[in-house]
Amino acid sequence: MAYTLTLTDLALASAGVWLVYRFLKKPALPYPPGPPGLPVIGNALDIPKTAMQQYKQFTEWDGKYGSIIHLSALGLHIVVLNDQQVARDLLDKRSAIYSDRPTMAMAGELCGWDRPLVMHHYDDTFKEFRRYFFKLFGTRQSLEAFYPLFESEGHVLMRRILAAPGDFPTHLRKCAGSIILKVTYGYDVNASGSDPVVDVVNEGMRQMDDLLSSGWLVDLMPWMKSIPASFPGATFQKIAQHYRKTLDTMADLPYGIIKKKIAGGNAESCFVTQQLGEGDITPAKEDIIKWAATSIYGGGADTTVSALHSFFLAMTLYPEVQAKAQAEIDAVVGRDRLPTLADRPQLPYITALMNEVLRWSPVAPLAIPHATMQDDVYQGYLIPKGSLVIPNIWFMANNPEIYKSPRVFNPDRFIATPEHPAEPDPHNVVFGFGRRICPGINLADATAWLEIALSLAVLTVSKAVDENGNAITPEYKYTEENVTHPVSFPCSIKARDARAEALIAVTE
Repeated sequence: MAYTLTLTDLALASAGVWLVYRFLKKPALPYPPGPPGLPVIGNALDIPKTAMQQYKQFTEWDGKYGSIIHLSALGLHIVVLNDQQVARDLLDKRSAIYSDRPTMAMAGELCGWDRPLVMHHYDDTFKEFRRYFFKLFGTRQSLEAFYPLFESEGHVLMRRILAAPGDFPTHLRKCAGSIILKVTYGYDVNASGSDPVVDVVNEGMRQMDDLLSSGWLVDLMPWMKSIPASFPGATFQKIAQHYRKTLDTMADLPYGIIKKKIAGGNAESCFVTQQLGEGDITPAKEDIIKWAATSIYGGGADTTVSALHSFFLAMTLYPEVQAKAQAEIDAVVGRDRLPTLADRPQLPYITALMNEVLRWSPVAPLAIPHATMQDDVYQGYLIPKGSLVIPNIWFMANNPEIYKSPRVFNPDRFIATPEHPAEPDPHNVVFGFGRRICPGINLADATAWLEIALSLAVLTVSKAVDENGNAITPEYKYTEENVTHPVSFPCSIKARDARAEALIAVTE
């Protein structure tokens, strides 16, 4: 029988000596505890493939190995953080060591996702990205400039949901895209039907999730980057070429549109126009601005949609919470107008409800890995340079030692009473840590709060019924992506009453 030497064969053979060396080399200090691994390959077979499976496994290991767990996979060190305080000690207090990203040959170098902020290494360009984002919406004053936009798009969202309630996930995605594209590029999304910019960005985000969810041999053996796509077993090269083209279009299409408007003198003020207006702009500087703009959309749209999708699931499952929230809005805002962001200080239960959505179903069960820039020692354990450090966001937000009855959706846990103090705000966990905290946290927080408040003021969400009139209780089940969403579930969404329907209708 003929045998063809494949790329996988060559890769595994050439790696053998190096892996044996890494396995036999003993550290001066112990690594954190973790499950025993096999010779050479370590825990490669113990680590599940998807983020959903991984957080469950990491959570199970917490009871056996503790809040900081060490794994190895083909010579790569992986450190899982299951505890909020440990994560703050390392990622916040020692951010000078823990703020890098691992070099991802497939997602980063081949597909180009190391150009936007999310996978960018910790360097001067990364710091420039962060400076831009803080200036755009890092302060309350800068964010308040966008409140009219948030409110008008929130009203559009309510009208779309009432017109086609069965498509509410699509409406959520379009609303998030409309806000971020307007803020970033001054771009108006098509009012009806599909939109070319939204479509390419959604496809780009889907591809990024595929890159982060799948295991790629080239990440373990970076020399494979130079192998041509025609070589047997090098299918990854063709995938990389396709994904890189999508990302380039995602960056270039909206940027090209606003550049044409600038040239024609009819561009609206937005992030791109503000940055390009700051004196002489070199080609290198303009490239940074373009990728900073791409980062705003790529980092914010899907996470906001995930949180709001979970809100509708929670309201379907917990009608008593919905009723209590609507009662607060009626008492504070009344029934003659819609809530605005100015009402937020007087609506603590709505804020608590949003916090519970973020805690109950974190948009990303696992944070994108940090990478250590030098060796570190914590609690007597060695964390080597180049380690992947993965915060287990889901368990931090659902640890029963921190949150009482964590699988119960209970916004009251965040409201202090004489009987019990408020439980910790999940914002300190679910948006990341240290210098890698989500730069759009204020934008996401404001838009999610407003859209939740508007939904409660205008809509009633309840269980759907089957052909026999029996209520259908949806299952708490989520997609196995890095940014998770509830699996499609049946529910009924209607206007609260004629008054609410009329109130939103006049905003058109």
